[in-house]
Amino acid sequence: MNPKSESSIAFIPSPTQEWLDRVRLDKNIFYNLPDIQRSFKEDATLARDIIIFLAHSYKTDLFGYTNFSINDFCKLMKYKSPNLQKIHPLFESGALTPPTLLGHEFKSVFEYTLYRLAANNIPFSRVEKTQVPSMKELNVSFVQIISDIRVNYHINRSQKRLYSFKLGRGFVENLISFYVTLSLKDYLQVASNKNGGRIKNLYLYLAGMQHVLIFNNTHILTPNFDTLCEIAHIEDQLPKHRKYTLHKYLRIIAENSDLKFQIEFYVDKGQKQAYSIRLTFDMTQLQLEGNKKNLFFKLLNERLRQAFDDHFPQYIDNFELFQKWLTNRDYDKDLKDRIIRDVYKASFMAGHDKAEDLSLQALMEMYIKNLNEVQQSES
Repeated sequence: MNPKSESSIAFIPSPTQEWLDRVRLDKNIFYNLPDIQRSFKEDATLARDIIIFLAHSYKTDLFGYTNFSINDFCKLMKYKSPNLQKIHPLFESGALTPPTLLGHEFKSVFEYTLYRLAANNIPFSRVEKTQVPSMKELNVSFVQIISDIRVNYHINRSQKRLYSFKLGRGFVENLISFYVTLSLKDYLQVASNKNGGRIKNLYLYLAGMQHVLIFNNTHILTPNFDTLCEIAHIEDQLPKHRKYTLHKYLRIIAENSDLKFQIEFYVDKGQKQAYSIRLTFDMTQLQLEGNKKNLFFKLLNERLRQAFDDHFPQYIDNFELFQKWLTNRDYDKDLKDRIIRDVYKASFMAGHDKAEDLSLQALMEMYIKNLNEVQQSES
C-alpha cells in the first residue's frame, strides 16, 4: 500500500467512498474476538488494527495491497510512529531475545506484533452442544492471517522500511464470501480515549451483529452481559462496576458512530438486579454495501483468479503465486485493465439505479487508476 492510496479515495463520489469505508472482516474474527485478546494480550489492540488495515488495503488497493510502510499504517489507523518503532517492552531489559531471522530482529512493538501474526495461526474456539445433553464439544480452528513477510530497508537507513506480505488464503477468500462489515471511520472515531481498544472491540461486535439483525428481520438485540464484558475486556470485580463501565462504552458507540441504538438494562428471570441488556437499533440508520459494487468486487476477484489460472495452468491453485501476479502491476497490465472494464459492464447490467450506476463507474475508474499507479518507496 502506498501513501497515495487514501488521497485518491478522497475525491470520488460519496456512495463509492462509503463503500470503500466499509471494511470487510473475516467472520471467524468477529465470532471470536476474545480469542485475539487471549492470544496477543497487551498487543491485542495493535494486532486487531493490523488485521483491519490489511483487510481495508485489500479492498481499496487491490493491485498493491501487499506493500506498505509504517507511515501508511499510522496515517490510516491513527497511530504515532515512534510508539510503534520503539523496542517492545518484552525485550527492553535484555532478559528475553526477540525473534531473529538472518540477523534481523523483530524487536519493535510493530514488527514483533506483525511477526506473531505471521508466525502463529490465530486459534478460534467455540463450544457446541452434542446429541448427548450432558456432553459438549470444544472445537478449535486455526486461521492464518499472514503467510509471508518481507522487510525492505537501506543498510544505512534501517529505520525507513517497506513491508510486503502475503495474506493467508482462507483469510482472503473469507473477505469475498464469509464476512461482516464495519465502518472504518466509526471504528476509529469511537476510540478517542485511553480505553479505545476495548471500545473498538465492542464496536466490532455490534457492527457485526447488524447482519444477524437483518437476517432475523428484527431490530432488537439482547446480548449476554458477561459476553459483552469479555469482548470489551471489562474485568472489574463487582458486577455493578462492570455494568457502569459497559454502559459507558455502549453510550460512546451509540453517540459517536452510525450504529444508533437505545440501551436498556432490565431484570430478567432469576435476577435480582438489572443485568440483562436490550439494545434497540434504528434500522433506518444502517449503512450497507451497495449490491452492484459488491457484485463488481466479487466478479473482479473471480475473473482475475480465472485469468491467472488460464494464463498459468501449471500453477492452478497456487494462491501465493496468484497474489504475486495480482500485485505486480507490470504483469499482464492490459489483461487486468480489460477484466476491470468487462466486470464493470456485467455489474452495470444488473438492474439500474442512477446513484449506484455513477458510484459503480467511479469504482471502476479508481481500480484502473490503482492498476496504473507506480509503486513508491519509503523515504
